[in-house]
Amino acid sequence: MRVSSLQTEVFAGPLGGTVGQHRFRPDAVVREEQPPRRLYTPHRGRVAVRARALHDPRAMVAVWMIGYEDRPERSAEICVCEIFGRDVGPDRALVGMGVHPFGDPAITDDFARVELPVDVRGLHVYSADWGADGVIFSVDGEPVRTVGQSPDHPMQLMLGIYEFPPEGGEDARPPEAYPKVFEVDWVRGWAPERTRPSRARGPTT
Repeated sequence: MRVSSLQTEVFAGPLGGTVGQHRFRPDAVVREEQPPRRLYTPHRGRVAVRARALHDPRAMVAVWMIGYEDRPERSAEICVCEIFGRDVGPDRALVGMGVHPFGDPAITDDFARVELPVDVRGLHVYSADWGADGVIFSVDGEPVRTVGQSPDHPMQLMLGIYEFPPEGGEDARPPEAYPKVFEVDWVRGWAPERTRPSRARGPTT
């Protein structure tokens, strides 16, 4: 898999150690030491991005937040949007959104791919209103999903584009298949007092 990603903080332990962020598999180790750095680490509020996905069956784009993980339990994820190219059509798409616990014992996995009647290859606004009692996910200002859980620790923002390995190995990546582009028009964050949870409505899971 190939990944191109931007993030607003970093925390990891020494080279070869197991202390690091977003441990999606237990055997992950630190390959390159980085000094801790915190640029944007909100604790509740609203995060929104205006972006376009791509119609590429071997690619996925995502915007999400993860815990700083200065303590292992501060590791939950809020996925603002996750769009696989294979799920993109001219008038509909599946957009993933929800929360994942990773090492946070206070969170249970609550994630879904919501079918929406939009062409995500155009620019759309994806947002998450993160309050004390839950997270409300919206697309173009319309609430589409609500999760009744709320990670209670600061989180960093992540934007990434993923390319999944081709059948036949590395040689099956033709040069004309590049570049892979995740176009982001803007990213914005609001403090909790500037969010609008009272106006948001949607199905609760």
